[in-house]
Amino acid sequence: MSFDYYASLAKNKECPGGVNEGSNLTGMGDGCLVWSCQGNKEKNNARQCYMKRAAQLEIAFPEGISFDPDFSNLPDSSWFALDISFTLKSPWYSKDDRPFHVLDNPVRKDRAFGVPYMSAASWKGLLRWACRMGEGLAGHLESHEMQMDGWKDPPWMIHLFGNQKREDEHFCSGALVFYPTWFHKVGFEVINPHNRACRAGTQPIYYEVVPAGTEGRLRLLYAPLPGQMENDRINPAGFLPQLFDGMKALLETYGISAKRTAGWGTARIECLSLFVMTESWLDGKGPSQEYIPPSADFKNLLNEQGYPIDILKDENCEVISKTKFRKLGEKPCNNAKFEEFSEWYRGHGKNYRMTLRSGVEQQTRSVQEIRSNTLDDLRKKMEDSWKPARKGGSQ
Repeated sequence: MSFDYYASLAKNKECPGGVNEGSNLTGMGDGCLVWSCQGNKEKNNARQCYMKRAAQLEIAFPEGISFDPDFSNLPDSSWFALDISFTLKSPWYSKDDRPFHVLDNPVRKDRAFGVPYMSAASWKGLLRWACRMGEGLAGHLESHEMQMDGWKDPPWMIHLFGNQKREDEHFCSGALVFYPTWFHKVGFEVINPHNRACRAGTQPIYYEVVPAGTEGRLRLLYAPLPGQMENDRINPAGFLPQLFDGMKALLETYGISAKRTAGWGTARIECLSLFVMTESWLDGKGPSQEYIPPSADFKNLLNEQGYPIDILKDENCEVISKTKFRKLGEKPCNNAKFEEFSEWYRGHGKNYRMTLRSGVEQQTRSVQEIRSNTLDDLRKKMEDSWKPARKGGSQ
């Protein structure tokens, strides 16, 4: 912000009524801040004015501006998205990073539009912590003097969240992509520390918060790099139950706010949506945990689409039988190598083709939305879909 901007605001000697165009808390906050600098009495008036007017607003982005992700088109069949709607049961607070504000404890807001939000990085850190608690972190801390020394995340957590930044060796960022959560209401809480001698408070501390009853949405995208599931030997059927448990514990038990130990930031899950391609691992058709990519010798026996080359392919686009192979005049490989290739293709050929699908092919596939009211209900629906895949191997 330039000096001229604040100088123009300083012309207001009272409540800056014209600053809040478009339900923008940023402009009103700036105006009240300049007003509060005109003396101790004005500081209290500006604070009270800001709190009264901000609590009455329905905060929104300007018309035509939206930061909601679109999950209707997923570029790869191994990707999926989760959209969880929740309602706060207690106030949510995260301290804003603005150096100056009319309040001492403003809630975190977007600098341009003044909309309260919880950042994507906060979601990632809190959900990783909740999943660690589900994997026994609490017991580890108790036995190690509340230190993380010796703790190692299980493979599925490294696959989803990546390594810690200080781990330079084999560093990866993780397959989960998080999105901010935007709130559209603010309220105020007061903490009034009491003097132990007279048991009375004289200097109340105000907190700008997102009040209980406000709705929010947790949205995340599972977007592994090509071949990442195969290299990590990870399958969604293996980690989704633990991920669901972590999200449920985080929202309903631990809370997602600062001052969680005081009970702030707990929420009630209202509904969930899972976005997934119809032809994917959800239908038991995707990459399994035991998927093995083809060796260099096997790739020479496959075409660009992942099917056997013409001389090894029958009318159903499957690999020919051993008998037909022996009758071939000019063979691309010996009998032993063909038997190995045939066994690999029947077990992993379909999975290999999924990794080769082009963008054009992927865009023609439809994305289905599976809705549920609870994480447990959604898990049951997905486990029923995994049953066909489990018949062919353990998950």
